Amino acid sequence: MTLAEVFRHVKTLNGDPWPAVRQLAMSGDRSLIPPVQAALERYLDEEDWYGRDLMVYILAGLRGVAAFPLLLRAFARPMRGNELDNFCAWLADIMETDPPACRPTVLSFIATGHRELRSAGLWALGYVIQASDVELLRHALADPDPKIRQDALGALSSLKSDRRAYELVLSALNDPDAWTRRSAVLDLRWFADAAAVEHLARLIQDPDVSVRSALGETIGHLAVGTDHSAMAADALLSLLADTELQVRAGAERGLGVLGAPRPAAN
Repeated sequence: MTLAEVFRHVKTLNGDPWPAVRQLAMSGDRSLIPPVQAALERYLDEEDWYGRDLMVYILAGLRGVAAFPLLLRAFARPMRGNELDNFCAWLADIMETDPPACRPTVLSFIATGHRELRSAGLWALGYVIQASDVELLRHALADPDPKIRQDALGALSSLKSDRRAYELVLSALNDPDAWTRRSAVLDLRWFADAAAVEHLARLIQDPDVSVRSALGETIGHLAVGTDHSAMAADALLSLLADTELQVRAGAERGLGVLGAPRPAAN
C-alpha cells in the first residue's frame, strides 16, 4: 500500500493500513514528509482523528525528535472526543527518547499567551520536567484559566519526590474551580503522603459531587497501612452517607482498599 492508498483508505476505511503505515514510517524516504505534513493539517482541519493518527505515526517514524515541534503543535489543536491515547503515547515515546532535545519546544509553548499551546506544553512538561520547573508551575497554578491550572497539576505530579510540588498540589484543594479541586485530589495519589488525608477529609462537605466522588479511593490509597488509617476510615464512613450514589461508590472502593469494615446494614 502506497501513501496515496493510505489516503484513500482514510476515506473508505477498506482494509488494514497499518502494515503499510509502519513500512512508510520506517522507510527513511524524506520525500514523503511534505505530503504527510499536508495531510496531517487537512485531517486536523476536518477533525478526522483516525487520519491524524496515521500521519502522526508516519511523521514520527520519518523525522523522530525533529518532528516533535510540529506534532506538539498538532496535539494542541482542539479535537472533539477523547481520541488522544495513541497520539499521547507516540509523543511520550519521542520525549522519552531525547528529553533535552524536546524540552526547549515544551518551554516555548508554555511561555506563549495561546491557551491551547500552553495547555499542550504543560502536559508535555511532565515528560521532560526538572526540579527548577516548580516555580514555573507555581505561576501556572495562578493562571485565571482553570484548564491551565489543571494541566499544571498534572505536571507537578511528575515531581512526586519534591516537597514543594506536593505543597502546591495541596494548595489546589482550595481552588475555586471544582474540576481543578478534583484534579488535585486525584494527583495527590502520586505523592503517597498519608498526611494528605487530613486535608482531603475537609472536602467531605465540598459542594461539588465530582470532588466528593474522587475522595474515596484517594483517601483509601494514601492511608492504607499508615497511622492515618483510622482518620481515613472515619472520613470514608462519612462519605457513605452522602446523598449521591457515585460518592458512596467511591467511598466503598476506598474502604475496600483500606481494608476497613463497612457498617452493618439496618
